[in-house]
Amino acid sequence: MKMKKLGKSNVSISEIIFGTWVMGDDEYWGSANELESIKAIRTAWEGGVTTFDTAYVYGYGKSEKLLGEAIKGLPREEMSIITKLWRTEMAKDLVAPACEGSLKALGLDYIDVYFIHYPSNSGVPIGETMEALMKLKSQGKIKSIGVSNFSLEQLKQARQYGEIDSIQPCYSLVWRFLDGPELEYCRENDIGIVPYSPLAQGILTGKYQCSTTFPKEDGRSQAPLFQQPYFDGALKVTDVLKHYAKKYDKTPAQVAIRWLIQTPGITAPIVGGRSCAQVAENLKAIGWKLSEEDYQAIDKISREFTQMLPSFRNFFDATILSQ
Repeated sequence: MKMKKLGKSNVSISEIIFGTWVMGDDEYWGSANELESIKAIRTAWEGGVTTFDTAYVYGYGKSEKLLGEAIKGLPREEMSIITKLWRTEMAKDLVAPACEGSLKALGLDYIDVYFIHYPSNSGVPIGETMEALMKLKSQGKIKSIGVSNFSLEQLKQARQYGEIDSIQPCYSLVWRFLDGPELEYCRENDIGIVPYSPLAQGILTGKYQCSTTFPKEDGRSQAPLFQQPYFDGALKVTDVLKHYAKKYDKTPAQVAIRWLIQTPGITAPIVGGRSCAQVAENLKAIGWKLSEEDYQAIDKISREFTQMLPSFRNFFDATILSQ
């Protein structure tokens, strides 16, 4: 497992980050087996993963507590932990208590990367939030600040009030709204990029068919890429991955993760997993490379699909914004 420097910070992260959203027992993913989740985290660690991503809103503290239990006794100096400030806690007097709550749940003295999970939707000025985060950084409570789901303009605004070392966008072969000015800006300014949903919540694994449907209680039933005709189009990208998976003796998921690891500007993808078996399979995305020719061929098919997508509000909301 290679280690990467996160932007201009002194935080080192593994080339695959383990994501724990599915372990939060939240309404999007449904319930998770706690013991199996802890085993999955340990499997990731044993496979060389040293960076773990969670958030307060993943079960309102449950995912953080579970991760804290799973890493108990492991060498703290060898790992980096990411968690996030929820948008209801962005007022200046709420930021520190929220951070302390996450530290307590995780059983840690400091957080390596503390992300603002989403831009405020209640009018809290970003300067107010950043002021509080910079204070936490000066106190040693957090080592690095990041922003998640921010537009380019929102990122630029946040940087007026303090150092932003990384962003966390949704990005994959079938969701590439980061491409263009925002990606170039991050490259030019040495801002790390740690994308989530690299497998598009299962689409790029090859396990779904056009006839697959999701129950109403499954969050994916409302997500844009799981609606027609976009679902069919995304599955056609997956069909291309199957060809390259056979060529490299890998799975479509492993090829999709590998493509992301090799994409210029991407620091490390956040990859989840409910079970030890899923984690072990995902880790097979490291230790090999796509040829430049194959990388570009996959990239071309990906762009042909993603450039046809309308401007959705986000990965979880199929509302189409005005062009």
